[in-house]
Amino acid sequence: MKNQQILMDIGPRSLLAIAALVTIAGPGYAQNGRGPAAAPVQRVVVQITQVKPELVDVYQDAIKTMLLPAVKKANLASFIWTWANGASGEAFTFAQVRPLANFADLDQPNQLQRAMGADGVAKLNAKTRPAIVSRHTYIQTVRQDMSIQNSATPPPLAVVQIFQVAPGKANDFVTSMTSDYLPSFRKAGVKDLWTYVENFGGPAGRVVTLRPLAKYAELDEPGLLNKAGLSQDAIQKINERRNAIATVIDNDLVRFVPDLSFGTLPRSGN
Repeated sequence: MKNQQILMDIGPRSLLAIAALVTIAGPGYAQNGRGPAAAPVQRVVVQITQVKPELVDVYQDAIKTMLLPAVKKANLASFIWTWANGASGEAFTFAQVRPLANFADLDQPNQLQRAMGADGVAKLNAKTRPAIVSRHTYIQTVRQDMSIQNSATPPPLAVVQIFQVAPGKANDFVTSMTSDYLPSFRKAGVKDLWTYVENFGGPAGRVVTLRPLAKYAELDEPGLLNKAGLSQDAIQKINERRNAIATVIDNDLVRFVPDLSFGTLPRSGN
């Protein structure tokens, strides 16, 4: 899997939870991570990196001035988005997200070395390796049937939730998202909500959602189910159904880092 290292594993999650998740078995989540057969598969590689506080500026400078220019020049990825901890979560944590066209792409030789040359990679490693505390890589699939996708550009802030779905409850989780939550979220004015399932890199049964925020003040507003006009009784029933299916194991705020990012997402518009 050498070219997973295109992003940042040029040396030897969740913040994120950012971006999302090992395939949940059952008809609700096909074993290959695909959603409905008609929907094009959108996979991403998510790399979570913990950086030493005293070397965070060195690390960011290397990514900005060395890695990203090489990736863009060689057209190695249509986008790379970098997120960091926001008002919550572990400090000095970064998540890089890039597209994965297919799993066969992982069989290709190290593309970064072809783009930068051996000397360029060595210089990049020399800067980034001393700054890194730990790193974990995930492969995730966007579930368009459980997402609201209109914008192709990243928001400045986002709420990230990681769900651990109970064994055998994958279909129930899909039903909960598509019947209870998404219709209500749309009524509440939500324009984007990205949902991912994890294919490789973590325990089975995890789902990640990312909801954009323009500013933290949005969190002072009523909850989305309230904004959708649901009664407290209806909200309680929806939440009870969800609680019987899945547990929220992480609930974080993250911020987008423009200087360490480029490109836009494919548009599906739903």
